[in-house]
Amino acid sequence: MQNNGAYIKLLIRTFGHRKTGRIAGQIVFVGQITGQIMTYNISINLDLRYKNKDEEYPVCLILYIRRSKYYIPLDVSVCRDHWDKANEKILPGAKLHPSVGWYNDRIFEKKLNARKVLVKLDENNEIENLTGSEIKRRIQNKSNRLSFSTYIDNQISLYKKHNKDGSAYALENAKTFLKNYIPEKKIIYFDDINYKFLKTLEYKFIAKGNSYNGLSTYLRSIRSVYNMAIKEWPELKAKYPFGDKYKIKEVKSHKTAIGRADLEKLKNLPIDHKHLSWHGRNMFFLSFYCRGMNLADIAKLKMNNVQNGKITYRRSKNSKPFSIRVNEQILSIIDLYQNINNDPEDYIFPIIRKDSKKTALLQLRDFRNVTNHALKRWAKKLSIDSSLSFNTARHCWATIGKEMNIPIAMISEGLGHNDIRTTQIYLDAFQDDAIDDANDLITQNTVV
Repeated sequence: MQNNGAYIKLLIRTFGHRKTGRIAGQIVFVGQITGQIMTYNISINLDLRYKNKDEEYPVCLILYIRRSKYYIPLDVSVCRDHWDKANEKILPGAKLHPSVGWYNDRIFEKKLNARKVLVKLDENNEIENLTGSEIKRRIQNKSNRLSFSTYIDNQISLYKKHNKDGSAYALENAKTFLKNYIPEKKIIYFDDINYKFLKTLEYKFIAKGNSYNGLSTYLRSIRSVYNMAIKEWPELKAKYPFGDKYKIKEVKSHKTAIGRADLEKLKNLPIDHKHLSWHGRNMFFLSFYCRGMNLADIAKLKMNNVQNGKITYRRSKNSKPFSIRVNEQILSIIDLYQNINNDPEDYIFPIIRKDSKKTALLQLRDFRNVTNHALKRWAKKLSIDSSLSFNTARHCWATIGKEMNIPIAMISEGLGHNDIRTTQIYLDAFQDDAIDDANDLITQNTVV
């Protein structure tokens, strides 16, 4: 570079925008705004960090990017005596199959292709925003074989690390869904997820009598993982399978909210306190009294979350802080557990064991299943006309609020929705009933 200083200055003076030059075998980029020189050098050499039992070293493509080295092995190893460093080739005498010439041609081709990638990235205004590892991946042409399976595992671990158990639970359900419906694929890559792949999942899932809304839950989790990956690897966007290519279907669901009379029947149903479902019913009503609090958030409530007449917590799904005034109904449930849990760090409900946080999601899942099965049994016993589940409490709070003319925006805030349109889904069934009542009123009082 010492003899090229004048040429570098000439490049900076000459080009008002970023240009590419060549200096002593290096690709030189002149910064668009700062005029900074950034060199991306490519060479072929032995990786002297590693040596096999035959005293041979791997031949590597070496990238010099922003003063860092990145090695790409070229699937051949030779001893130092058989390597021509100056000309970057293997010398005759090396025992290789099919031949020394064949490997030298491959080495030359790999270096040429790497240069083409760098020039293309520069032309597309990408290179300055990519890390060295990402540039290496582009040269290796691995972008289309990024592992979705590995990425979703990483996201689950990340969510758990930051105590976002609800998000981790959703992704684990999506993983199980893929395993059950595409069992032949042990590893799923991002480029596997295309229109045909998603349609196959849809056909298999619906053929088993499942609903499109159930399918939507899993596919939205898969889509969210794909969207997160695009932020790290923008090249995935070109193969994005959702949106115009594949639309996630949703249909208006059967009404899940129940009325105040049915809530009263459920509350007064005799249940043995020794049964786990007794805790489930208590948590169901606490959810209703606490603006539709999610099961995961209720299970993680500790005694120290209840202070100064308020329940304060962060929602597992999005870490949004919540504060709920403790009223008489809420206190009546917490009092059932007050004498059992004396330590402020004790969980209020006996769902998650303090000594087994790593299995908290499994404990929560098992309890959810027990509670939902119990709720369905109770609904049948009490002749409640609804598909009762724990989430019904959340729908009830929203629907009864609407019946009392509480503004939808306030209901949405209470539920913790980021978008009022999500709240509207909870209320569609109620609005249909109101329309039917209006229709009956019109038709039954009209002489035809």
